[in-house]
Amino acid sequence: MPPYPHPIGRAWWRAALLCSGLLLGRSEAAEYFVAPDGRDDAPGTSLGQPFRTLRRATEALQPGDTCWIRGGTYRETVNLARGGRPGEPLTLAAWRGERVVLDGADPVAGPWTRGADGVWSTPWPAARPVEAVFCGERMMSEARWPDCAWEENWQPDRKWAATGEGSALGHIRSDALARAGVDLSGGLLYLKLGKGNSCHTRPVTAHRAGDGSLRYDASGIEGRAWREDSMPERLAKHGFAGNRFFVVARGALDAPGEWWHDPEAGRLLFLPPKGIDPAAGEVRVKARGAALLGSGISDLVLEGLEFHASNLRLEEARRVTVRGCRFLFPATPRLFPDAETERRTARNLRIAGEDNVIERCEIAGAVDGALEIEGAGNRVEDCVVRDSNLHGRHPGPAIRVHGTGRGGNLLRRNTVYNLGSVGLYVSGQGANEAGFNHVFNAGLYCVDVAAIYLPIGDDLQGTRVHHNWLHDLNGLGFRVDLQGRDLTFDHNLVWHATAGCKLQGYRLFAHHNTVLVHEPRSGFLVVFEPAASAAERAGWRVRNNVAYAYLDRLSLRGDPRRGQRRNLLPLADEPGIVEGNHRIPAGEEGRLFADFPDDDFRPRPGGPLDGTALPPADPGTNRPDRPASPGALEPGVPPWRPGAGWRPDTHALPATPAAAGALARRLRPAQLEVGRPNPGFDQP
Repeated sequence: MPPYPHPIGRAWWRAALLCSGLLLGRSEAAEYFVAPDGRDDAPGTSLGQPFRTLRRATEALQPGDTCWIRGGTYRETVNLARGGRPGEPLTLAAWRGERVVLDGADPVAGPWTRGADGVWSTPWPAARPVEAVFCGERMMSEARWPDCAWEENWQPDRKWAATGEGSALGHIRSDALARAGVDLSGGLLYLKLGKGNSCHTRPVTAHRAGDGSLRYDASGIEGRAWREDSMPERLAKHGFAGNRFFVVARGALDAPGEWWHDPEAGRLLFLPPKGIDPAAGEVRVKARGAALLGSGISDLVLEGLEFHASNLRLEEARRVTVRGCRFLFPATPRLFPDAETERRTARNLRIAGEDNVIERCEIAGAVDGALEIEGAGNRVEDCVVRDSNLHGRHPGPAIRVHGTGRGGNLLRRNTVYNLGSVGLYVSGQGANEAGFNHVFNAGLYCVDVAAIYLPIGDDLQGTRVHHNWLHDLNGLGFRVDLQGRDLTFDHNLVWHATAGCKLQGYRLFAHHNTVLVHEPRSGFLVVFEPAASAAERAGWRVRNNVAYAYLDRLSLRGDPRRGQRRNLLPLADEPGIVEGNHRIPAGEEGRLFADFPDDDFRPRPGGPLDGTALPPADPGTNRPDRPASPGALEPGVPPWRPGAGWRPDTHALPATPAAAGALARRLRPAQLEVGRPNPGFDQP
């Protein structure tokens, strides 16, 4: 965890503001205290007489006040009634670095009884559906086939089974399922169709133990219910064999750490891990989504808090700062029936509004998307977002930023890794910025995604994506899918990825990027929007990049040039438009780079790239006094470093691409392949 600021420092800061006259209104800000052994009928104004609940404290707080929270676990949802004022924030903070946990799960009181098969059970009514079960900081697995604990999520041979020949929509054939001998009737199927770019759920309608045939409810799937993966032409093209799936069901309750809610019997069943005694109150069930929520809140500071199985949801917020907080399993959705339902019921960690800040936070274990930011002038900085989108669903990026056009949002110096899908997703309106981020081990359970993804760029004019390390990816480094206009991509370093980059639009600017993906169809892809005017087409600038190949490709969506030219052509040089880009001849990497086999991608001093950028050129990030080189890095000086300035574990911060690649390998299972060529990439 990042260190929490000491409260003395905050008191000094507040005193300084008072002396300078910046705190208006009340002559002196108040301090309140909350503790697990407090009382809500206490004054709450001293350590000796604290409140018991955060709800009571927030009722008492006025602009400029601080609530110091003593260490312990708090189980409540607080609907914030007020915030602060400019210069007088309302503050909720951990007291002197003590561990404050806002837990969204409640202990199961029991009584528990242990069956002869080792399965424990306790009364649990059908009216209280169970979304997630926890023991300590571990999330338990719903009973499933094949067996897979959440800690094993990135082991594909444990996470998934594969549909066999003879499968069809609504019907799965699997020899492995027949051999398993489990009864999956009454269960819930998780299935990836088409290219496998998402994952959805449907009830199992028929199965029996020892049968390799399983049927599920396929009503309404064909069309766009499951987005592009369920379009009839996609289903026809990709077929129904080789699709990844798993099933949760009562009959699969056979591994330690698994649970099942039986609504008909009114029981919660649990097979505890070794050393866990359910009767001792060590089992908790998710009971709340948000620990803190509010609408129209302004000037609020949250500092040093841990959210377990809960999150924060603020709408129409202004000048809210979330600093030094940890979010563990912030959202744990179980059902993904169709795109519209998923959108309507999403309860991810979310802040919408203007001029809000999330800094130096850790977000881990989000089953789907980890963080949503919507609005203008918001900033996410120095955060670590890891192990999210556990089923590989394209709609659930690690960080989603949606601009509303009243000002840009900023994603800066974040480390984002171990992701089932997209890393940073930028959409909406306005000039946003994504700079000095480090994204790796992304797209682990998808096919056609990117570390940094701009789906439609027509209203994102002025957006800049720069100085990012993007590597160890199943997908692209950076991507504009459609209608990019006046977007800039510079000084991005991409390596060990399925594909390099894709820039599609009316007028885009790309310079000083290094894209080291040796794939003949998808190195450095440029798609000139077919509807672009001659002036827009002439406004493109692709200069001073380094890549194996530059490609001019037709749009996949209704390009009128199709049939008149080949789909993929070499990108031709055009003076003032496409120029000064260096193509890496295969086998000559050693002549160009300082130490290519060891992932030192700086230009070799005195080599063909050193100081040879075509003017006007960017002066270089680390040596502005020397002639610039093409590509993202400069020779003879240490590489610039992206990502958060801290780690949530004992691994060292990577200072070089070589160290970054080694870290990526350490943080994923050896059998999980990344960067492999995939024929389904960027295809209809």
